[in-house]
Amino acid sequence: MTDWLTLLLRLAGAGLITLAVAHLPMGHYLNWKEEARRMSAANASIFHVHTFFICAVLVLIGVPAILAPQIFLVRSLAGAWITWSLAAFWMLRAFTQWFIYPTALWRGKRSETIMHVVFSFVWPGLTALFAVCGLVQIGRIG
Repeated sequence: MTDWLTLLLRLAGAGLITLAVAHLPMGHYLNWKEEARRMSAANASIFHVHTFFICAVLVLIGVPAILAPQIFLVRSLAGAWITWSLAAFWMLRAFTQWFIYPTALWRGKRSETIMHVVFSFVWPGLTALFAVCGLVQIGRIG
């Protein structure tokens, strides 16, 4: 079981780092530079700082998942807190995908709908992965 989880953690880590890097072309595609020009200086700064920290969090989750996936699997109090916290984080992100973002942002738009559908599977997948790691942490499986 841990062999599969190790592989899945590494794949998830690579995906998270890829998502962080994808914010560069995503910003261009969504015209963030022009949008930020229309914001107040405070809002534009907050937007840029939050975007940076989203990317940093994606990398900071992705790097250990690739390089040291065992930290999510070797039982420890810290490992349990981390895995369950990440499961909750991704569950909240999945909830946001369907219940916070207005459907007008993606419905009827081909590219946006494809991304919405893709991430409708990615976020619950990450939730499940880290929840299973949490179950390993508390000795319920593996």
